Amino acid sequence: APRGQAGEIPQLGLGTVALGSEHVSSALKLGYRHLDCALLYGNQEEVGAGLRASGVPRSEVFLTSKVAFFPAGAEGCWMHNANNIKGQEAASIDLTLQQLGVSQVDLLLVHNPTTSKEEYAAASVPHFFELFNHMGKDEAIRPAALPDGSRLRPMILSDRRAAALRTRDPAAAKQARRETWLALERAQREGKCRYIGVANYPAALLLEMKEYATVMPAVNQLELHPWFDSAELRRVARELGVVLMAYGSCHSTMFQKNDKIAAIASRLGRSPTQVVLRWTLQSGSAVIAKAASAKNQAENLAALDFELPAEDLAALSALNIDYPYYWTPLPTIDTLAEEGEEINGSLGRKRKA
Repeated sequence: APRGQAGEIPQLGLGTVALGSEHVSSALKLGYRHLDCALLYGNQEEVGAGLRASGVPRSEVFLTSKVAFFPAGAEGCWMHNANNIKGQEAASIDLTLQQLGVSQVDLLLVHNPTTSKEEYAAASVPHFFELFNHMGKDEAIRPAALPDGSRLRPMILSDRRAAALRTRDPAAAKQARRETWLALERAQREGKCRYIGVANYPAALLLEMKEYATVMPAVNQLELHPWFDSAELRRVARELGVVLMAYGSCHSTMFQKNDKIAAIASRLGRSPTQVVLRWTLQSGSAVIAKAASAKNQAENLAALDFELPAEDLAALSALNIDYPYYWTPLPTIDTLAEEGEEINGSLGRKRKA
């Protein structure tokens, strides 16, 4: 049976996407001791410079990075970068250490589980709606609905998911996930990271890992907030001893102006963002929260300083509508072999038993 990983992770970390070295130094001086990075973000040199400039010893900072973002053969897909491809993990890991200016990271994650260009195109659809419209990105899809009221997001997601299903190859998908994970196990044995984990993995993929992992993931980093609370994944992660590390809490409060949360925040003398961060922490997850200004960094850090009453926790949990703003797990779950399905060879042809 695969073995677990034991250790400690700071409860609240700084998301570093698009931040500069001065933002990283500011956070560390305020008391942050976890920096969440990724090769994808393209700013690991700045994160490393900010860590060195802060005066905080490297040994006191928990450093997370992520690799293996793009499926092999996905040239031309959104954000594609040849330095971050599944199947070339060793080179991506070495580049990450070089960029950060460290010999080892504390935690190394598989950035996402997608294994084909079609699966990636379907799974990433949510990004292009609320998130990118809020950020003012050119790639944002608007309007949200047609004149007759038909919403574009489910229509596009359904179309992309159908395209992924047409090219579905369960055997190849599982083999790709296995090879990426074995590359991280190798990096851990070589001392390039202390712990290894995954990101954006649905419950079914964590369970699948028992079939091929020597070491089970220490962490699954994923979008988690009151509107997307992944109850089944929480249960499976607890059973497997996998720590959930949440992102997207802060953004969720910007998209959902919720009266219940506003009322709780007002009563407790806190901000809506602090209330949602606190809900995530009290739900048993570690949290990654991005903030550039010292003011916002301090606001997020203060989520560690209070507790939500049980009735407020329940009120926030009742908001769940299984609505992600970043990745949808459905196209990835579609790549799993169905019960009674036999996979014949690399083509992944199937028949029902």
